[in-house]
Amino acid sequence: MSQSKEAYTESTRRIIESLDCPYQVFTSDQTANEVEEGYKLAAIRGKKEGFTPLLVVSSDILADILESLKKDPSARDTIIQQPEKNAEEMLKEWYEEFIEEYQEMDEEEMREAWYSQTGEELDEELGETISEFTSFCISSDNEIEETILLEIPVKNPWEVIAWVPMGGWNECPAADDMMEVCRYWYKKYGAVPALVSTDTLEFVLEQPVSKEESMQAAKEHYAFCTDRVDQGTETGTLAELASCISKSNYWFFWWD
Repeated sequence: MSQSKEAYTESTRRIIESLDCPYQVFTSDQTANEVEEGYKLAAIRGKKEGFTPLLVVSSDILADILESLKKDPSARDTIIQQPEKNAEEMLKEWYEEFIEEYQEMDEEEMREAWYSQTGEELDEELGETISEFTSFCISSDNEIEETILLEIPVKNPWEVIAWVPMGGWNECPAADDMMEVCRYWYKKYGAVPALVSTDTLEFVLEQPVSKEESMQAAKEHYAFCTDRVDQGTETGTLAELASCISKSNYWFFWWD
């Protein structure tokens, strides 16, 4: 699947050289549909050949991170081989911490509006349906940023985070915690980490989370990335996010 590097941006060449695994590059003159199709075909092959596909939106920041990791060959194995953490409990603690901070805010009306929509009943009219990747999209005209489809040589999907780590800044979890959350979500929901950019992470699922589990999943999403609710919904509520989760087979996280 690997291609000539001559036509790619410098950041793409640096990422490819740092990871040293099979790849396919989708340049800016290709379309979002081509990237989607490429990922789906790679996912099918990966199950047979023992690799996990990962889309990486090319950037100098990720290139810098991966070059620095290449200088420390043990860093990746340290994350992969760490003792498994209780990610469910970790997310619960993060969620409770954020809620405590929210309760301390002075804006009473904002607080009441937020809590009025965190109940167990979903309003199916709330929340969009996410059915495609979005991080590499430049516009609604199918234009894309240069994106690399990597064949990461791991059978456990969550381990791709150790290969292409991002985060560890502001409220974005560090790579070791992020990998544990990915492990937990894969085992519980079948969510596969599929796309990484400088500030986004996307997952793909064979089918959406059930309505019965969607509110719990929404709380976990909020704990993992508060911006998924605060800036990623129209109403700023868990109810909207839960509705989205119950009808989407793609998950999107963005850290401001």
